[in-house]
Amino acid sequence: MKDINQLNGRMDEADEIIDGLVKKTVELEKQIGNIPEIKIPDHTASLEKIIEALNEIKLFHSKRHDLDLLNTINSKLDKLPKSSQRQVRFLSFPETNQGQYYKIVFGRLIPWGLVFVVATYIFITGYKAIGIYRFNQDVRQSMHYQRAWLYLQRHAKKKTLNSMEEAYNKTVDK
Repeated sequence: MKDINQLNGRMDEADEIIDGLVKKTVELEKQIGNIPEIKIPDHTASLEKIIEALNEIKLFHSKRHDLDLLNTINSKLDKLPKSSQRQVRFLSFPETNQGQYYKIVFGRLIPWGLVFVVATYIFITGYKAIGIYRFNQDVRQSMHYQRAWLYLQRHAKKKTLNSMEEAYNKTVDK
């Protein structure tokens, strides 16, 4: 029972504190009601205009700054000595993707290149062989004509010899 009495006492104290707080809040509300309202002018539109103007100035300044920076860089690059030597690089091996490079080069380009070289060699050799064969045929035929001519000169009569000489003179290259 003692505990309940102590608890009731504490609750009474808490009620008194709450009542005091309520009285003070009521008084403060009355005082607030007596204060006249202060009208604060609305400057949001003019502030937005000022902010827009500042952004435009900032953007213009940054563009101008960038342009000035580019001009200074360009002038510095123009002042650098120009090299008169030109470099040309032929890379026999790639810097990246080596697997695909080797697959293409050793799997396709080199074998097909060798096929084309061999085919060209065979074609040129065959063309020359055909030319030599025709030349040999012409030489054989001309040798045959010479032997026939000499045979006729040895075994022919005067009339045949005269007609042979006349034919020879008519066919001489002029």
